[in-house]
Amino acid sequence: MSSKRNVRSPDTTDAQTNEPTPRFEQPLSDNQIWTMFQTAANSTRIMPIVKGDWESSTRSYETREDAARALIFDLSFYADYRFSQVRRLFQQTAMRGVLTKTEIDDIVEEAYIQQDGRSYPTFA
Repeated sequence: MSSKRNVRSPDTTDAQTNEPTPRFEQPLSDNQIWTMFQTAANSTRIMPIVKGDWESSTRSYETREDAARALIFDLSFYADYRFSQVRRLFQQTAMRGVLTKTEIDDIVEEAYIQQDGRSYPTFA
């Protein structure tokens, strides 16, 4: 049975275990995330979406919205599910008009649940 917690809550403890949820000591900057996207092993999947050319991604997406969702999942992973940073980064892409702020936040929350809160390790 999986425990779904509200990631929008400022509380970073898990009510069932009373243990703190690990958070990064120092988050990645926007520039660091963009550099990681460009140099990642899967950059041929990510970067076409960032540029709005989702159809040339190495992964096949049925719609522009599906590609935008995938991009939000990737941004969420690297931004440690920080809503404001994910929204800001997404607005810098050619996909910015595809999703609303509320849709982005809902996808970040879904990403957190599906990825079990795992994010890119950036401990100082």
